[in-house]
Amino acid sequence: MSWSRPLKFRMSYFESLKEFPHAFNIITELVLVREDIQEVPPWIKGMSRLRRLRLYNCNNLISLPQLSNSLSWIDANNCKSLERLDCSFNNPKICLHFANCFKLNQEARDLIIHTSTSRYAILPGAQVPACFNHRPTAEGSLKIKLTKSPLSTFLRFKACIMLVKVNEEMSFDQRSMRVEIDIKDEQKDLKVLRTPRGFTIDQLLTEHIYTFELEVEEVTSMDLVFEFKTYNRKWKIGECGLLQILEVPSC
Repeated sequence: MSWSRPLKFRMSYFESLKEFPHAFNIITELVLVREDIQEVPPWIKGMSRLRRLRLYNCNNLISLPQLSNSLSWIDANNCKSLERLDCSFNNPKICLHFANCFKLNQEARDLIIHTSTSRYAILPGAQVPACFNHRPTAEGSLKIKLTKSPLSTFLRFKACIMLVKVNEEMSFDQRSMRVEIDIKDEQKDLKVLRTPRGFTIDQLLTEHIYTFELEVEEVTSMDLVFEFKTYNRKWKIGECGLLQILEVPSC
């Protein structure tokens, strides 16, 4: 077999890769699908061009080892026994999806929540964690008001939202939803520059939390109002919270 260009490799058991050592520097996406996989082998850390790791329905997988720093996407969907993340994520543009991984311990949850990510991270959760200490100013409102004076004209925040279904009777199955973000200087009644302006959630789930980062520029006011909006007839944001990224608090 020739290994001459980057490729996606899908397999039900990873031991077979040992027969193709040259593949380690070629594979950019690795998909592992097998219920009896109990561990991810440490040699995956050496796959220098690996960008995406997908672990689907690996129901006996308990932990993840240190992985390649080249990874920009980890999807551990339905890994129902996954408890520990014995690793760190060093790529600031990584996406972390841990849908239906209900056994994650607190250390693993904190790692996912506080890792700097591209787009958003998803993990199970019954409520927005307490470390997101800025909450809506009124019941049912998605507006969040900051009252502390900003330290500079450029600020970073981490946001967390939960989704709820509002119309169970709708027949169509909507699998994605756009979330728009508005930030306003309340004193001047002007919108503030922010990045991103919004993003699309590809996997809509209850009993999960979604976290994402915001960068805010040209901040001159003590009072900012954050509003997260959706345009969806079946889903809405049920709970939200915000923390300013100064240091990493414990959730």
